[in-house]
Parts: sequence; structure tokens; C-alpha cells
Amino acid sequence: MTRLQEATPPSGGIRSFAATAGMSCVRSVQEDRRGTSARADMPAASHAYQAAFLPDLKEVGEMRQTTRAFLRRCRTSTQVAEFVVLAVSELVTNAVIHGEGDIVLRITVAVDVVRVSVTDHNPAPAVLKEAGRDGESGRGIRLVDAISDAWESNGEETWCEFRDARAAA
Repeated sequence: MTRLQEATPPSGGIRSFAATAGMSCVRSVQEDRRGTSARADMPAASHAYQAAFLPDLKEVGEMRQTTRAFLRRCRTSTQVAEFVVLAVSELVTNAVIHGEGDIVLRITVAVDVVRVSVTDHNPAPAVLKEAGRDGESGRGIRLVDAISDAWESNGEETWCEFRDARAAA
């Protein structure tokens, strides 16, 4: 069973629940009605989604669907959204198969970047593997490496980022 949680940006914020798929969005307090930051050093709109769930392959499809709906609500460009959904699928699958304990998926959308983070309780970092030509697994992290602008794994957390997140308004 998935537990949806709401995140608040470190700068504080106004919380509102998204109507789509029970997701939460966070909007920075400093953001004005035009979607621009009231302070030059603050990022404009910041939205976040978080789900915690037990390791179960059924969750992979659900996380893809809720990610797609969340990114649509955040007006993320279609091209970036498709890459993010693919990365979510690969990272969640990796955590279900290789992780330990509960899994937490966090997605943060800012004006120019989408960050995906998946955590579990396995201290071993995700690694790039060479899958055999006929191998049925071992390509997930390599795929994330190929489609994302940056990624890293420190053990319990594996994250990736995608630039140019927002579609033109």
C-alpha cells in the first residue's frame, strides 16, 4: 500500500493537495501570481511529490502513473516528463529488486530541473553494469545514466536530474 506524503520546501511554503491522483504540490511562499520569484535569489515555483511503499513490483506501474500525472499538473515539458517517468520506472524497479525495507520516491520540480530520488535501506550503492547481450536485466542504471543530465548513488539513495523541466507557459 502506498502512503502519500507532502513535502515543504526549506524556505517555507504554502501546502496544497493536487486533485490529480492524490498527489501533493508545494509552492514557494515567495512565488507571486505570475509564477516568478519575489526575491531574485529564490527559485520560482517548486513542486514536490513523495510516496513511501513496501517493495512490491506492482508499485512500479503505480509510480509511473502518478509521476506522469504529477508532472502534467506541474506543466513539465512532455519530452522531459517521458524521460522522468522512464527513470522512475527503472529506479523504483531497482529498489524493489535490490533494496531493503520501505522505499521512498521523491520528485521535485523547479523551473529548470526535475529531481528524482529513490531511497531504501540497502547501504550498497547502485552501480552501472554491463548486461549480457541476451541478459534480461542489468540495464536500468545504465539507462538512467543515458537519459538523465546527472545521477548518483550513495547507497540508500539513488537520484537523477533532468534540466529544462517546464514547458513554455
